[in-house]
Amino acid sequence: MKLNIKVFLLVFLIFSLIIQNVSALTYTVKPGDNPEKIAKKFRISVKTLLKVNNIKNPKRLRVGQKLHIPVKSKKRKKKIKRKTGRSCEYVYTVRRGDVLSILAKKLKVSARDLKRWNNLKGNRIYIGQKLCIKPIKSSAKLKKKKRKRKKYIHTGKKYRYKTVITYYRVKRGDSLAKIAHKFGTTVKKLAKLNRLKKSYRIYPGQKLKVPKRVKVYSKRYKPVEEFKPKRKLSFKWPVKGKVVKGFINTEEERHVGLDIKSDCDEKIVASEDGKVIYAGDSIKTFGNLIIIRHPNRYNTVYGHVGKILVKEGQRVKKGQNIGTVGKLDNKDCGIYFEVRKNTYPVNPLSVLENKR
Repeated sequence: MKLNIKVFLLVFLIFSLIIQNVSALTYTVKPGDNPEKIAKKFRISVKTLLKVNNIKNPKRLRVGQKLHIPVKSKKRKKKIKRKTGRSCEYVYTVRRGDVLSILAKKLKVSARDLKRWNNLKGNRIYIGQKLCIKPIKSSAKLKKKKRKRKKYIHTGKKYRYKTVITYYRVKRGDSLAKIAHKFGTTVKKLAKLNRLKKSYRIYPGQKLKVPKRVKVYSKRYKPVEEFKPKRKLSFKWPVKGKVVKGFINTEEERHVGLDIKSDCDEKIVASEDGKVIYAGDSIKTFGNLIIIRHPNRYNTVYGHVGKILVKEGQRVKKGQNIGTVGKLDNKDCGIYFEVRKNTYPVNPLSVLENKR
């Protein structure tokens, strides 16, 4: 009687599968098989496998046992009509984990079209929802504006410090304070990182996490537009006069400028276009002093000025009057003139124009 009931149940299950448009395969259990392995192989759930074959105890599978495997028959893609009146290419059923934007990329359509085809107001979709996918030809092509790509030039490397976690093997004689000092951190931070209790006990051979600051290098780029060709500078003589002491830069003597003798109250002019970065008398060696910053990292220095006619931060043009001649150390009327490139002194005669 029991056997007849089992046969009846098995026939009923197979009949229900046929009604649901599901066909069944027969699988013979092999050595090493288990319900999970078989279910995974045929892409069905363990629960379905056990239910179809009326198995109550999954551990009692025997080698050679015949199992019925339900396999869904492939349905043809149906064409359905929406309110828009156009037929769908196919219908997609939303699965667990699907997101509208990601789904649109997967189906090679725009999220905007997907929402329009299915009359969706927002981005929310739910499991089991049927989405109409129309032919790609009919989808509105998104007009992408071609952006002009900027050209960049490699200008060297730059670096920044980054804290990374490394491991340190505790040695004999080490303490947490000693290790913290070695890696530039605190005992508290080290204990927190390694989840050590307040006694902070460590032992030789123990592996500890420690924070370490490292240099991270990255290439530096600048747009080509910023690299305009630098104009060549031609420095004008600041005053009309005679050089009484030239440029000397030796171990015995250091005079990194020119002493130019001139008429008293003669006009001093800016050697090149630039910006006044200093105008005052705080450096007693040069008396009244003017320093101008020029392009290409040049600076010019004008010492022993009689009267200063410019202010700090002021922009000046080449040949503009910036002051009057004062007196040199030997009491003759004149000025001290210096040229520097990247803060290093340059012989002014090598960059000054021939005309005085």
